[in-house]
This record gives sequence, C-alpha cells and structure tokens, in this order.
Amino acid sequence: MNRYERNREQPHYARYAQDLRERFQSGMLSELLPYPHFVVWKYAVENKKLKKRPFSPRTHLPAKTNDPSTWTDVNTALKALGTGRYNGFGFVFSEADPFTGTDLDNCVGKDGTIAAWAQEIITSLATYTEYSPSKLGLYILTQATLPGAGRKIGNVEMYSRGRFFTLTADHVPGTPTTIAERQQQQTSLYTSLVGELPSPRRSENTGWGAGLGDTLARSARNRQRFQALWNGDISGYRSKSEADFTLVLYLLYWTNDDLAQTKRLF
Repeated sequence: MNRYERNREQPHYARYAQDLRERFQSGMLSELLPYPHFVVWKYAVENKKLKKRPFSPRTHLPAKTNDPSTWTDVNTALKALGTGRYNGFGFVFSEADPFTGTDLDNCVGKDGTIAAWAQEIITSLATYTEYSPSKLGLYILTQATLPGAGRKIGNVEMYSRGRFFTLTADHVPGTPTTIAERQQQQTSLYTSLVGELPSPRRSENTGWGAGLGDTLARSARNRQRFQALWNGDISGYRSKSEADFTLVLYLLYWTNDDLAQTKRLF
C-alpha cells in the first residue's frame, strides 16, 4: 500500500479500530486483553497466494510468533491499526497464555450458511466464535491447551502456541460471547481429528494404493476406530456427518492432504 492509498484508507481503518475498541470495552474478548500478545497484519502476495503477515505495532517490523518483544498490548495494536498501514490485528498464542484457537476454513457459504461439520464443532466447543476476515471461515477460541503446539488437518487448524490468529470481533450470533474453559472438549476434538496416529508412510508403489484401508487398519492404536469407520460403522458418533467428517480427516492425514485421492477413497 503506497502513501496515497494509505491516506485514502486511513479514515476507514480509524473507524474500524474505534469499533473494535468499543466492542472490547463492552466486554467482548475480555479474556485476551490482559495479555500483551497483540500484533497487526497486512496482506502480502507470496507464490501467487494472498497471505496475512504479522507486524509489530511498535516497530512496524515483521513480528515473530516466537519473540514476545515483537508483540504489544491491545491499545498499542489498535492505535497502529488506526493509522491505515495495516489490514487487521491479531493475537499470538504462546505458553504464557491459556488459550487455543481453532480455525475452520471454507465452511461458510456465500448465503451465510455454516456447513454441518463446522456447526458440530461449534456446538461441541460451545465457546466464543467469530467470522474470519473473508467471512468464509470461522475462528473459535477456548481456554485450553493441546498435546502439542497444534496442527492443520484438512480445513481444520488448531494451535495453542507458536501461531497468531487474526481477530475480527465479528461474533457469530448464537454462540457464547465469552472464551470458555473447554479443556476436555478441545482435547476430544483434537484426538478425534489427529488421534495417536503414527507417521504416514508411502506405499512402495507410486502414490497411495487402493489398499490404504488395510494399511490404516493395521495401526495398532487406531485399528478399531478406523476399521469401524471404513466399514461404515458410525456407532459412538453423534451423527453420520460427524463420522463421515472424522473418516475424511483420517484420509486427508494419510494422503498428505491430497484432496483428489481422499475423495476417491471416501
């Protein structure tokens, strides 16, 4: 963004920053505010893809998710956002805070309809949920930690440290306005998506063979869970869509997010 564009956009971002400030003053996202983990971000095109890159609100240099000196308090971040130099602001998850962020990508239709698989996750976590900047995804915040820093599987990402999430305060109606303590539910979700899976192995042939189900079924820790889903047994799941979603995530994991192969196997 050049100086002319920044000057033209500055009133918009000043209003946006003030709107966020008022929402925070009303109590929204109050659990995050005591932590000096805030950054600002702007869009950047890398490898023909639009990325959100974090910056320090104090120095205006790139922020690092493993360097707290590049983060600041919420007021400094909002002030930087109001200058028009940035497109938004966000929060860095670290070991120094009790939060986990869950990102559900491409789950909101153009008509605002939330996909069934995403709605089930929203219902199970029962905590603060907001729309992403594009309004095509959702961010869910809980007071919980993960067994590891987190990971991405398909359209679901979960992180409790080493990542920053953009914040919009664009609350999803009908969801709680507080960031709830949901350790059990977050762990259950993480386990249902990731499980205790061993590292994926390529078959001796090129790509994955049609015997992927047999390969997965031989995993000692996951044999019963996967084999039941592979054979169409959805007992233990709240709905068929939840069981289907879990099976798809297993397949995405093992095919290294190969959507075409996952679709064929499913």
